[in-house]
Amino acid sequence: MKKIFITAIMLIASFCNAQINLILDTNFGNNGTVSLGPNLGGLLSYHFLNDKIMVQNYDLTDPFLIYSKITMLNNNGSLSTDFGIGGSFLIPTYYNSNNDADFVHSIDSSYLYMISGKRYLYNGTLDPTYGNNGQTQIYPNEIYRKLLPTGKLIIRTVNNIYQYTQSGNLDTTFGVNGSIFTNSFLTNYGYPIFNYQQTFVPLLSSNSILEYDGNYSQLRKMNYITGIYDTSFGVNGNAQFNNGNSGSIMKFHVLDDYSFINYLFDSNNTSLYLLTRTFSTGLLDYSFGTNGKIDLPLVINGINLLYNQDFTVTQGNYIIPVLDDNFPRKLYLANFTNNGLSTINSQNLLDTGITTQMVNPSDKIFISLKDNYLYLFVNTNYIKRYIILQNYLSTNENELSESINFINPFQNELNLFTNTKVKLVEVFDEQGRLLLRSKDTKLNTTSLLKGIYILKITTATNKVFSKKAIKN
Repeated sequence: MKKIFITAIMLIASFCNAQINLILDTNFGNNGTVSLGPNLGGLLSYHFLNDKIMVQNYDLTDPFLIYSKITMLNNNGSLSTDFGIGGSFLIPTYYNSNNDADFVHSIDSSYLYMISGKRYLYNGTLDPTYGNNGQTQIYPNEIYRKLLPTGKLIIRTVNNIYQYTQSGNLDTTFGVNGSIFTNSFLTNYGYPIFNYQQTFVPLLSSNSILEYDGNYSQLRKMNYITGIYDTSFGVNGNAQFNNGNSGSIMKFHVLDDYSFINYLFDSNNTSLYLLTRTFSTGLLDYSFGTNGKIDLPLVINGINLLYNQDFTVTQGNYIIPVLDDNFPRKLYLANFTNNGLSTINSQNLLDTGITTQMVNPSDKIFISLKDNYLYLFVNTNYIKRYIILQNYLSTNENELSESINFINPFQNELNLFTNTKVKLVEVFDEQGRLLLRSKDTKLNTTSLLKGIYILKITTATNKVFSKKAIKN
């Protein structure tokens, strides 16, 4: 007699394995991918704002890279035609005598804020009402700029913090005539690039900010109103992020509880990589992995791996883009949890289907989360998007998911038994390819081979659940 397996059992099993499922979003661009077009070079910056995606690349139409191109996409990957001219505009690439590239460090619903101090309108022109003819002052040895939730701007130099008003003028009510002197210095002034701004200086609660100084391997918490570092944070004001190894941080992610996951390489052996977790107090979590760390394997499924310098975090999963050691290189996604290597779509390595000519993976691939989507920014002008089907549900969602049952394994017909109104049922294989789609709760599955499949169920209230199903 066939048994109906209650979905809760499947969810518990998924939770124990802590795996996630990724489905290629075929509604994004051309079957899940967007190409920004020809004559574009390296990625300078990207940002998400509501349902928009902003991307900035070098413009290669001029051999001297005089301009960069800023493009705005709609949520479906199409050009946002009310931005610039038909969805994009050009700006001068370099802004100082060091030939540092100008990039977007922040955006809001009306403006683009540049590391050069300029503020652009969405039509591609400088905002003449901002600062001095559209630009704030630039200071020697600037390290980062951060747009605060209040709309004010802070600028960090080696020893000072300056604050500017929403109109781009020095805020003379801040500190002494608009600036404060910090009680310790920050030395990364030779690194004015987007990845540093996004990676190493996240804002925290209570007017605090984390600052990572790669030259001294210091990760500290500072109050950006007073300029004083928190000496109770970590050990003597320095966060613990490795367990005795000579690790250097490539990126860290701050979690909702203000702890953070650190992605490091071993300074004594740069081919070795590891993950650690630091509590919100700044102390290392020695229960994470083995003795406080997860050593990332250099070989998975017989494939020699090159680790990218970016990673992302979702629901206890730490997803890292990796390349194989052949040429041209294939791009995979590897997933780790607090206990080590886990899976995506039941696989130790998820093949993204992307092959790249890149020689060195460093700083060439970005991975990011927005809402229920995972984005890959690859090889200068290529964006791929997946839908994340979480195996973790809130109590109400769990109760709703448990009310959707089916006979598992199934054969040539799959029936959903539920009182919940279902809008759409989609069946994917383990590689994320869409095989069946139905608005009915009864699916004819004669075309499916024996194997493991992923059901994506969308309810009438637009709740989305993923479930594994087996055909035998």
